Order: sequence, then C-alpha cells, then structure tokens
Amino acid sequence: MASKEKKGEITINDIAKELNISPSTVSRALNDNAKISDATKAKVRAVANDLGYELNLIASSLSKNKTNVIGVIIPHIGSQFFARALSGIQEVARGNGYNVIICQTNESVQQEVEMTRVMNSARVDGLVCCLTIETKDVNHFNVFVKKGIPIAMFDRVSYAVPGPKVVVDNYEAGYVATEHLINIGCKRIAHLAGAQSSKVFEERADGYKDALKKHNLDLLPQFLLASDLTEQDARDAMRLWMNQPEKPDGILAASASTGLIMATTAKNMGVHLPDELSIISLGNERCNEFVTPSLSAVDMPGYEMGKAAVGQLIDCLKEDKEDNSITLKPIQLLIRNSSFKH
Repeated sequence: MASKEKKGEITINDIAKELNISPSTVSRALNDNAKISDATKAKVRAVANDLGYELNLIASSLSKNKTNVIGVIIPHIGSQFFARALSGIQEVARGNGYNVIICQTNESVQQEVEMTRVMNSARVDGLVCCLTIETKDVNHFNVFVKKGIPIAMFDRVSYAVPGPKVVVDNYEAGYVATEHLINIGCKRIAHLAGAQSSKVFEERADGYKDALKKHNLDLLPQFLLASDLTEQDARDAMRLWMNQPEKPDGILAASASTGLIMATTAKNMGVHLPDELSIISLGNERCNEFVTPSLSAVDMPGYEMGKAAVGQLIDCLKEDKEDNSITLKPIQLLIRNSSFKH
C-alpha cells in the first residue's frame, strides 16, 4: 500500500490562488491593513480558515518588532497561589490584547535559566517572573535588560533586575500568624522557615520573632529552623521537635504545602491537633479546608499580585516608566480547626 503523501504547510500563495488575488493582498488582509476593504479581509480570513492556514507569529513579529506576547515564568503551576496569579495575569493581558506563554521552573534555578532562553527565543514583548527559591544570581535576565524588554517580578523578586516589583507584606503575614497562635494560648511556638537568603522568608521569620518579643515569649534556637521547605524538611523538623522533652505547642509553617505535610506527620505520630499542637501556614491551598483537621492559614493575594504585576509590565510597554514597587497586604487570616480552641 502506497504511503499517503504528506501535504506541505499552507501558505498565503495557496489562499491567493483560491481567491484569484495577489499574495501581497492576502498578506495585508491577514495583517488587518487599513488599505484592504472589510469585505476582502472577511473573504481572505474565511478561506484561510477553511484551508487551515496559521499566521506565523514569529515571522510577522520580525517586520513589526512586536509579538503581542508576554512571557510568564513561575515556580509551580499547580499551587493555588500561582494558579490565582496566572488567572490575574491572563485576565489583564488578554484585556490589553496580549497573549501569554507560561513556563514552570519547579523551583529549579537551572530550569529558570533555560526558561529565560525559551522566552528570549520566542521574542516576548515583556516578562512576568517569580524567582525560584534557589535563585541568587540573576544574570540570566540581562539579555532582556540589554534589549530593553521590561521585566515585572512578583512575590520572590530581585532588586538587582530593573523593572516593577509586586510583593506582599511578608513581615505582617509572619507577625499576624504568630500572634494568632499566641492569642489561643500557645507559649512554645516553632517556625519552619524558608531559606533566609530569600527576602520573602527572611521577612516572614522577622514577623514571627517580633511577635514573640512583643508578647514576652522566648525564642528558643531549636524552634527556628531554616530549610528548602521540601517534604523531607517538613517531616524531619516535626520529628525533631516532637521528640524533644520541651515540645512546641504551636507551629508556624512558611508555606502552604509545608503546613499540610507537618499536620499529616503530627497526626501520624499520634499528636492531637489542636489540643496538643496548633498549626498555621503562610499561604493557603484549596485542600486546607478539606483535610482533617482543616488547616489554618494566612491567605496570600495571588490573583491581585498577578494582575498588578502584568498591569505594571503593560504600562512599561506603553511608555518609558520608572521602576515601581507595590506592596500588597495579606488578604485574611483563615482560622480553621488546626488552631481553633473552644
């Protein structure tokens, strides 16, 4: 049986032949040139649709020096915080006529470097980025800076990279969460923090420490641990603390996923929440509400941060704009069963 001949890619020449007009007229019609009548544009688009023609955005961008595409680089697509941020980014971007390309780094700085190469190759007009927990050197963003392509960063940011920054008040988040534990009677409060080289986690830890100080509670060195917030880190911290003679009666987790792992580990160890131990996380996941016991959290404004970041970026694309930093407040303290005492 003879193999089926593979058809070549549909070009503007095929559309021109079908309509018996010149390729240049087809090109102008597809690019919405004002010199082409609306009737001709409609015919060209209809035939292009029927033939399965796709406009080559990269080729088109070479002549316009603009792709109307914004790149987004984030650590995790699956987390509620980043899902909300993406929702805000896409809403504002599309409302302003931009498409969005999304890349995920999985908290790997090597992948972040690779993703910047991908975005540069895709000729994005601008970039929205949240750095990985590993990122210290930000030289991989220099290619955009040199080309004058604006970069807006949110949540985990670097002030070494020019461009707008949108952050949350992480100090207040740490302070409010710790004070909640104090207000329900916790006296020995432990904190599993993120890497202190990250400003986000440093500020959250500062809020925790200052809340203890204000309420005249001791900060025990063994109760403040910095980590990469992996699943193993959370389990190890819980086992370390709960096997000590002086156990914590409250725990502040620096991330939503860490809080969930610590709560599960505590239950598996036979620790009763919240009677023996209360837990609250900085950041909220949808499943926090449905685990047993439900997990208290400080909800972070992901949707608002995404909207603000891409809004600032689009302002930069429209006109030369000075760097602008926006600090948003955590939305609310969500008190659930893991820290609710009657």
